[in-house]
Order: sequence, then C-alpha cells, then structure tokens
Amino acid sequence: MKRLAFLVAAGLCFGLAPFTPRLGPVAGSLALVALAVALAVTASAAASALAVAGGALGAFASGMLMASSPAVAGAALAGLCFAERSMRVRNQSARLLHAGGALVGGALAGSLAMSFATASLPVRGVAVTVAAVLLALPLLVDADDPLAHALDGAAADIDGAAGAALREAAELRRTVDEDLLDAKTARHARGTWAALLRLAEARVRLARSPTLAKKDASPAQAVLQRVDDRIGDHVKALSRAYTAAGAAMAAEASLDDAALRGVESAGESLEQVSQAIVDEG
Repeated sequence: MKRLAFLVAAGLCFGLAPFTPRLGPVAGSLALVALAVALAVTASAAASALAVAGGALGAFASGMLMASSPAVAGAALAGLCFAERSMRVRNQSARLLHAGGALVGGALAGSLAMSFATASLPVRGVAVTVAAVLLALPLLVDADDPLAHALDGAAADIDGAAGAALREAAELRRTVDEDLLDAKTARHARGTWAALLRLAEARVRLARSPTLAKKDASPAQAVLQRVDDRIGDHVKALSRAYTAAGAAMAAEASLDDAALRGVESAGESLEQVSQAIVDEG
C-alpha cells in the first residue's frame, strides 16, 4: 500500500510539474512544493520534518533547473525527496546505491515527463507511468524503519538501562509483524510506540542537561529515573503484546488439523484397500 501511494505521488508530481509554471510564479511554486512534499513523505513513509524539508528543497531546485535541464531538475528533485530515506539505509554501500538510484531514476523521469509534455493523453499517461516506476528504483534498497532509526539514534545518546531498552525497542520494531495484532490492539500499540518515542526524546534532552551531569539528588534526577522506568515499562509492554499475539496465532494454527485428519483417513483407507488386494491374491 505504501509503495502504491508512492507511485501515485510520483506520477502526479512528474506528470503535473511541467505545467506548474502556467499557474504563475506564486501559485505554480506552491503547487510544485505541494507535489514534491507529497512525493518526499510517501518516499519516507513518514511525515518527518526532514522529509518535508527535503521535498521543499527539491521543489525549489527543480523549479530553478526545469527550463534549462529537465534531467538535472528531475535528479535534484528525486535526490532531495529521497534524502531522508537514504539516511536510514544502514549499510554504506547500499546507501550510495540508494542515492545513486534516486538520482538516475529522477533524471530519467524528468526527461520523460518533459519530452512527452505535449503528447496525446494516452501517450503521456504511459510516459508518466514509466517515469513513476523508474523513480521507485531506490525502494528496492531496504531502509531502516523510521521509528526504529529514531529510537536507535536516541539510544546512542543515552547510557545505562534506558539506552539498552531503547535499542531493544528498535530491534523489536524491525522484526515485528503488525498484522499479528487485531485492530484494537494495533491501535493501542501505535499509541505506545508514539509515547515511547516522546519519552526517548525527553530522555535525550535530560541527558544533555548540564544540571544532571552533577549526579546530585535534585528533583531533575528523580524525573530522570521516572522517565527511565517508563521507557522500560513501554518496551516490556510492547514486547509482551507482540509475543502473546504470535503465540496466539501459533496456537490457533496448531488447532487447525482438518487437513491432517483428512490425509490420515485417506492413508488408512488406502492401506486397507492394499491389504484387501493382497489377501485376495
């Protein structure tokens, strides 16, 4: 579903971008920014500030370069829209491949979109579809989950049990299957993840406070301990929920033995038939 949303956003962005100058300098610029931000948000699969900023910068660069070089304009737009996702690719060589795919795909998409801007509607539709598919090339490179990446980043600034709990939460986020949870539990889990991220951000701010570096018995130290405890509680609750959901699904699968009974019954019948033939012989 997320990749389908990206393809739609990419098609709209590169399909409509060549026509935005006709709206005038203000309306055209706003329309291009809106299209680019939508592309960046769907590329990142998260409405983060960095993704929005990348989309806005991509729109600015594309608008400046579109008239002179559609390929360079498309490469700049795609590279900046994918910038946030590129940062979440964990392997260095894979990160370079991701960024290179964004630039190449963007250049090809920009050239296609501009070359067929005056073509008939069916031809232009095909060109925009091909451009959107080319722009999706970086999605073939795996990137870290946005929330897991944020939790890992917070854990790097925190020592002790809280840092370890956040690293555990990040690894849990990477490995869990959200489909294990029913709708109500999934909604509560999303709220718990969001609360955990807020706690992690608050804990990082506390860790950088010069007052807490004194290790005294100030009220801030009590708050710090409470935040650490709450982080641990959130991680334990999430881990317990996903473990229980997985166990329940496994138990349900173990009860579904209709096919097994059918095969056993068929096997017994065939054995009886074989024995009867042998006895008659």
